[in-house]
Amino acid sequence: MIRLGNKIEREVIPMLETAFIRCCYIAPVLSGVKACYGITADQLLIPETLLQEPMSLIPFTEVSKWFTQIEELTGEADYMVKIHSYLSLSALKMPGDWFLSAPDLIISFRRINHGICSFQSGASYYPIQSGKIFKWCYNNPFVKGRARSHDSLRVAITLLNAIKHFSGSQYSPRKLSLSGPPIQQKDTEALFNCPVSWNAPQTELWLDNNDLIFSTPSDGFVYDNLATSLSLAQLENYLNMPQPNDTPKVLYEMINYSRYYNLPSVVSVAALFGVSRQQLQRHLQKVGFSFTDLSSFILCNLAIKYMLEGRDITDIAARLSYANAHSFSRSFRRFRQQTPTQYLKSLNLNSKKPL
Repeated sequence: MIRLGNKIEREVIPMLETAFIRCCYIAPVLSGVKACYGITADQLLIPETLLQEPMSLIPFTEVSKWFTQIEELTGEADYMVKIHSYLSLSALKMPGDWFLSAPDLIISFRRINHGICSFQSGASYYPIQSGKIFKWCYNNPFVKGRARSHDSLRVAITLLNAIKHFSGSQYSPRKLSLSGPPIQQKDTEALFNCPVSWNAPQTELWLDNNDLIFSTPSDGFVYDNLATSLSLAQLENYLNMPQPNDTPKVLYEMINYSRYYNLPSVVSVAALFGVSRQQLQRHLQKVGFSFTDLSSFILCNLAIKYMLEGRDITDIAARLSYANAHSFSRSFRRFRQQTPTQYLKSLNLNSKKPL
């Protein structure tokens, strides 16, 4: 509440709706920029520990900043066009390259539209049919301004490369609509070999219906009936993508992301959300959390995950941004009533008990 004279007005607290994208889905951009321009993740202030965890979730607001920074560092607005060969769904490294290991394009198309939600939230991939034209659409309301152009190009090129996997390297769509302000029209049209329009409400690749139905893997690719079994740990990774309006889960993942840079604090996490410290604390109160308890819970869970992976205490402390192993152990003990070493011993003892 805010008192204005004799009136009391309710303060409007901004929503914490946030979209995430997995590190492995952005990694091809970073790899392409490094190979073509020599620009490293370190120049974008991206921690190496983040890149070492391909399934980690990154707020799309952060990715948008990286896109505009890359344009500034390269001095080229069409850098996505220049790195087009790196933008492939194969880089996601799902078991057996699941997205593209299909007998034809239409099955791969369905896999991408339904499966990509495990790699990016808040965005949608879907078809629109208009007569003999089939539009492959991408809509991302969580990217704004100049970054919208780069993101639209990123996805359009990735989808074009998926189509070329089945229809051959010479394939070109009928038309392309891109979001955001125009970028190097001639170079973009040369890459897609079709008319390109900008400032569209969403990304659209226009295909002939027959392109979707009669396309099969090219370049000698042999379809393999892939094994689809996943470990429980892998399955959990694919299922942990929060919806943008799921406040508790969004809070969890935002705190998780912030620890790659420093020990999470109310100030740092509020900045990632683009709200004030007080506004974030009010959100936490609404969902029944205190920041200290929530961040301790998250870091403790991450520590246990790393323990199960066989990492030592010093490495875990560094990955969670503690100043040293002693600080980590003290925090872990407050939450688990035992030190990390004691917890590790209990895990080992339990694993040796007969079933």
